Amino acid sequence: MKKIHVGRHGKLLLILSLVMTMLSACTGGAKSELPELPEDGSGKIRVMHYSEQQFMSFYAVPFKVKYPNIEFEIVPASEFYGSIDPNDNYTEKLIEFIKKKKLDVVLLDQKEYEQAASQGILYPLDSLVKDENYPIDDFHPGVIEQLRQLGGNTLYGLATAFQSSALFYNVDLFKEYGVELPRHKMSVTEVLELAERFESKSQKDSDRIYGMNSTYMSGGHMLQTFASMAGLQLVDPKAEKILMDSEAWKSLFIQFVELIKDKKWNIAASNGYNNYDPSFTEGRSAMTIGHTWMMKQMKYAQDYDKDKKMFNWEMVTVPVNPAMPDESSQIQMSNIFAMTKDSTNKRAAWEFIKFSAGIEMAKIRGKSSGELTTRSKYQKDLYGKSVEAFTMLKPSTAPTVRETMVKNNVSDISFFGNAEKAFEEAFKSVVDEKKTAEQAYEELVPELQKHLDEARRKGQEEQAKKKK
Repeated sequence: MKKIHVGRHGKLLLILSLVMTMLSACTGGAKSELPELPEDGSGKIRVMHYSEQQFMSFYAVPFKVKYPNIEFEIVPASEFYGSIDPNDNYTEKLIEFIKKKKLDVVLLDQKEYEQAASQGILYPLDSLVKDENYPIDDFHPGVIEQLRQLGGNTLYGLATAFQSSALFYNVDLFKEYGVELPRHKMSVTEVLELAERFESKSQKDSDRIYGMNSTYMSGGHMLQTFASMAGLQLVDPKAEKILMDSEAWKSLFIQFVELIKDKKWNIAASNGYNNYDPSFTEGRSAMTIGHTWMMKQMKYAQDYDKDKKMFNWEMVTVPVNPAMPDESSQIQMSNIFAMTKDSTNKRAAWEFIKFSAGIEMAKIRGKSSGELTTRSKYQKDLYGKSVEAFTMLKPSTAPTVRETMVKNNVSDISFFGNAEKAFEEAFKSVVDEKKTAEQAYEELVPELQKHLDEARRKGQEEQAKKKK
């Protein structure tokens, strides 16, 4: 290779080129649509957060190591929540508050992000990501796609963390009862069939062994959760019709309620534990569905009583729809940072968003925060256990029931309150042997349709009042 000699001026140009490259990596460079930070790197960001102390320690302090001259002004989230009345439209009040407080950066959950994006108050990030070569390829599969979908095919924010569920199981109980261990990507039917095989050796409620535990979920909530895992929708896309009138729904309902009747599935709302079922952490339930907080619960249970022998437990993915075995309906984005369209500090805001959702922070938070980082390749375990069961699947693109109802201006609060009572009454009628599981199902479907019709009427009335 021919050696190239560089003179004094050439060396100076080379150094300047390297400096400009570094600055471009930090602040976007000439290609970016946003101006660079001032020469002294100063700036100010207004952001709403529920805890100033937590925001500063989690986000601001690490950020200021790299950008020491950018200041933060924290608007307490309590100001917003304290301004909402029960009859207020949450989305309208949130948008109004963001504009009134002139926020530069907003921290949103998945529902808030979708609503804020639809109202046109967020700044699109696609061109910034492309022009500044901001790395997004190592985000958890499906995260960026879902954020774009929620934004109407536009990326308006970056999530630093996501919530996911896994199927926890008691290894010792499975071995004691001679039942094969759960595996990744089982169907809902397969998981329920495993639960059926746990015939308790004791009939005392205090010693009874269950096949499945519901932790904090009521029966209706649990059934809908398993239905969504199986790819079954409760309502149609226009939220006009209950879709339970199918063989798949009927089969799931009957299998589910028979497990409750046979006391193989312990439901939180009816067990006298103030809506929390501790049977899994106590070693009396073979399986449960849980978030990462369940890992923390298990660790605390072991640390609390060190003399007590802890049972062996492991995790696999939640059940899936066999037609889409790589997707989970139990994944939700959390901690989505977005920049407001009217921000007067867009460059500082964008630098903060990039950093907070960036590789450096993912490496730090993946080891210390107890959350699932969206850049999942930098996080292998939590509380001494692999997080593979939480990160193996990508988010489902199917809308939740609540999202469908909100989109169609249906009163979701009205529907879910009445639907929960209808589910519980149906389950109780079977447990008390007043009806067969099939009879309870046949009567439940039209009852839910009645509640959906009522929720639609209520939603229309609420919309009419807003227009006056």
